[in-house]
Amino acid sequence: MEPPPLRDPAALADELVEEILLRSPPDDPARLVHAALVCKRWCRLLTGPAFRRRFRPAPMLGFLCNDAPRSGAGAGEDEACSARFVRTAASCPPVAPRRGWHALDARAGRVLLHRAAAAPAQAIRLAVWDPLARRHLDLPAPALPRRPRSWNAALLCDDGDGPFRVVVVGTDAEGAFACVYSSPSAPDPAAWTDPAYAPQHAADHVDAARAAVAGGALYFVCQRRTNLLKYNLGTGAMSVVRLPPASHNQRIALTTAAEHGGLGFVRMDGYRLGLWSMVGRPDGGGAVEWTRDRVIDLRTLLPVIDLLGYAHGHGIVLVGTVDGFFYVDQKSGRTTKVGDGPGFYNVVPYMSFCTPALGTVSTDEGSSANE
Repeated sequence: MEPPPLRDPAALADELVEEILLRSPPDDPARLVHAALVCKRWCRLLTGPAFRRRFRPAPMLGFLCNDAPRSGAGAGEDEACSARFVRTAASCPPVAPRRGWHALDARAGRVLLHRAAAAPAQAIRLAVWDPLARRHLDLPAPALPRRPRSWNAALLCDDGDGPFRVVVVGTDAEGAFACVYSSPSAPDPAAWTDPAYAPQHAADHVDAARAAVAGGALYFVCQRRTNLLKYNLGTGAMSVVRLPPASHNQRIALTTAAEHGGLGFVRMDGYRLGLWSMVGRPDGGGAVEWTRDRVIDLRTLLPVIDLLGYAHGHGIVLVGTVDGFFYVDQKSGRTTKVGDGPGFYNVVPYMSFCTPALGTVSTDEGSSANE
């Protein structure tokens, strides 16, 4: 008895194709590229907003490495620092570095950049960059009444194409403040809100570590690493969340659980990487407690210099050594080298969708201006 003839994959119904492709592992973006080559219809499905909303997390294509500033007589203003794109997926095309900028955050295919040399001194110069579509949008500086002592910013994007928000949180002589930029959305123009102040939360500065989104709030690390500054995305209220005590001022990276989006953090203690998660509610519904879920021993690596970041949705911790930077799978403890070094001081993971073989680049949302 002869086996039934194979059905042409291109003849499958859209719904069936989508259900099959949704089962592709996010850590192997080449599979999506191969599927996009089957036919134009499959490529359209893969690059459409409906598929991107359901495929979570988006494939990780690489990292933005903030290279340390160059010094010396030959270093110009635009070479004070550089955001360098390191590819981890063969399907991702090469991306030129952004000289004079460094990366603060990246979500849904967009990158939030900060201009290293801004004038006047109190100005915060930001831009939103789509590295694959090669689009760069400079944002107006927020109108701050005085020079900030510390600040950080986070990028918020919707699942589909459309508007975005940038939240700046910082401290100055009057206390902690926050202001929000909203991109143009008809009929409303783009604009920054006036800074809102919380004087009681000015005891500690805001750290440069990447913020995390969890439970309808943004969380920023404070420089002493004993507290987090929480910004409620619904009300704009700010509050402090206490961290468990440490033996010394150890650098931390905020994490989010892939299953339920809960907040956590990782902290280095010598060669040991401790993974913590929040227990309780930081919204007034109960006391916040922290539990250490796991400890990963990294002594098989070269001496760890720094904790560099975390890939939300993928469970990957980034650490720096004298030989480069590695990622550590928080579930298996497996380590993989992904970049050379030293000479970098922050790493921002980049997740998006890309089908370069067909001349099509697709991200989770569009950008607003050409380079």
